[in-house]
Amino acid sequence: MRRTLLCTLCMLMCMALSACTAAPAASPDPASIGSSSQSLTGTCTPDSDETDTLPDVSRDIPAYQPDVETPLSYEYDGAVLTANGLRHYSLQGYSIVYDPNLFTRQGWENGDAYLISEGNYLSVNRLNGMDAVTLRQGLILQEEIPDLGQQVQVGSGTYTAHTLVVSPQDGIYRQFWILELGPNSSLLVEQSYVMEDPNATQYQAIQKAMLDTLTLE
Repeated sequence: MRRTLLCTLCMLMCMALSACTAAPAASPDPASIGSSSQSLTGTCTPDSDETDTLPDVSRDIPAYQPDVETPLSYEYDGAVLTANGLRHYSLQGYSIVYDPNLFTRQGWENGDAYLISEGNYLSVNRLNGMDAVTLRQGLILQEEIPDLGQQVQVGSGTYTAHTLVVSPQDGIYRQFWILELGPNSSLLVEQSYVMEDPNATQYQAIQKAMLDTLTLE
């Protein structure tokens, strides 16, 4: 999964660079746009061999902090449920609360994935050397998104983010949130769930609750 992610990130950066240097093209016809089989983060599937590794040393690496037990509350089926969550302090400069009884966390050089099963996950990736505008343009091209998305507030600090929704493909819903960390650094959050899964509504609620706990450290 990590190799797929790195290859796709490289493709995205090349596509974004080409888009910035090429002459402007006419806007595509929305009716001719289909969903892309490529995903920025690839298809997340559990891999027991994956372990946390140090991120890119070209930036400051936050000091290691152990996970802290933190309740995770979410609304589901008309009730407020609370899971025994953990706040994970990532080496990518953010923290987030997740339910370790439901999610398996995997880390790599530039990100983390919180996996339930194939197609059901939340991932967080830090992209150094790419600003939020370039990242958004690259995603729109790669995922063939027919609109420019919208600006929203996310996380515990009500951070400004740009969100994009991918046209459902193979019964999978995917949505991105892009946060600008600096002039040449961005944080990309991806939500994915299988719409026909009997637990899809609950997975969606928990993923959104996790996003509400996102904190930039």
